Amino acid sequence: MLGSAALFAGMALAVEQAHRLDPNLSAWVSTAVRSVVSLLVLFVLVRGNPRGLLGDARPALWARGLLGAVSLLSYFAAISMVGAGEATFLMQTSAVWIVILAPLVLKESSPPLIWAAVVMSLVGVGLLMGASTDEPDLFGRVLGLCSGLAAAGAMLSVRRASRTNTPTVIVFWFSAIGTLVTLVVLGVSGATLPQAPEVWAALLTAALAATFAQLLMTSAYQVGRAPLVAAAGSSSPLMAALGAWWVFGQHPSPRAQLGMALILVSGAVIPLITATRGGPSHPAASAPHAK
Repeated sequence: MLGSAALFAGMALAVEQAHRLDPNLSAWVSTAVRSVVSLLVLFVLVRGNPRGLLGDARPALWARGLLGAVSLLSYFAAISMVGAGEATFLMQTSAVWIVILAPLVLKESSPPLIWAAVVMSLVGVGLLMGASTDEPDLFGRVLGLCSGLAAAGAMLSVRRASRTNTPTVIVFWFSAIGTLVTLVVLGVSGATLPQAPEVWAALLTAALAATFAQLLMTSAYQVGRAPLVAAAGSSSPLMAALGAWWVFGQHPSPRAQLGMALILVSGAVIPLITATRGGPSHPAASAPHAK
């Protein structure tokens, strides 16, 4: 799972690099490339036989695909505005939103310790959101928070869809609907494709990194204990932040660093508390699935 987390962090850094190389690059374009590449890889894995990818076409699969597409678009847009580090930490709040929404959607309650971790994470979000008064930064952080909320909804849909569908089917619907939505919007909005080869190289690197990260993540859940795997997966924001510091020289303010630390700790302990005390299954595993 650490390999998967590293690849997801690499995806975020590659997306940021693409937007740095081309400031006019639309988040719709980077999202579309990510979705199309994943879709093509899935077709290769099933040897061109799409029947094994369709599943039962339940509404939960549609919901997972649409919410996943919204999460991915918001996440990539946030990366272009506030950088890979902060955007990935805000995406990580999906674990918290799952805990908050699970009693309403899945009728699953959570023990008091999990709610303590939720409060810790929300304090961290407040610190991170207030780390800068610049309007573009604030809007980018709002988009990052929206990506986490949409990812939580997508994962709650996965809980329902996974009862009768395999992980490959669920990922297919995510990629297929994401591809359809982004290509339609690209056609309507008139967003232009990048011309520079280095921008395409960064986008393709991001898409391939995310695709193989999902494959590694699926294997990790098949062979490891889900709470421990989810806890390991929460290291992805830290890797992204360290990578952004190393590659782009990004230095979050002390207030932002404290907020990110609180989000990181809460995201790691929620699945571990779930394993020992009971509660919603795999709450902290949501963010990677949404990417």
